Amino acid sequence: MKKIISLSFGIFILYGSFFAAYAQTPLSGNDIRHFIKAMKPLQKLGRKYDFKNSGNGPAESLNITNFFPMSRSLKTIKDNKGYGEFKAVIRKAGFSSPEQWASIGDRIMRAYVFLKLTKTLTPEKIRDLQKNVAVIEKNKYLSLEMRKKFLDNLKQTIAMARKMPKNITADQASLKPFSAELKRLFKEQE
Repeated sequence: MKKIISLSFGIFILYGSFFAAYAQTPLSGNDIRHFIKAMKPLQKLGRKYDFKNSGNGPAESLNITNFFPMSRSLKTIKDNKGYGEFKAVIRKAGFSSPEQWASIGDRIMRAYVFLKLTKTLTPEKIRDLQKNVAVIEKNKYLSLEMRKKFLDNLKQTIAMARKMPKNITADQASLKPFSAELKRLFKEQE
């Protein structure tokens, strides 16, 4: 689980993924508390059963328009002998099902990563990114394929910094009272 979350953060930030917007009500304080309550026991459980993403890790399955690390983890966990204990942990934390845990967890992760990203994407850094677009467009040493990939990622990051999906903005507002706790939680997983 630790590796999945860490790798997902790295891939997201590296590629500047842009998430599809879904109309939902904002996360509630209870949703976030349940998630936090579940994570420490899940980390222990992950070490006990060595939850690993069997051949379909985040790097292979992450689509630029999607970021669903908990849902992806759930698919792997379901095939593990510790799945029964996993379900007991998330129910004890307040979730009604593994799917609810994954859905809430995905939203928390998206909001948290976007919150971190927007703090680092200052107007000056956005201007630097825009300058990099021009430099890459003129770079004769990069193949057309590499140039396109870099340009797409840069342009997505710039677009994301300028206009964040409304549902993620609402979820970020819900996360703010828990930001110190979430920061500690995610730092422990690095």
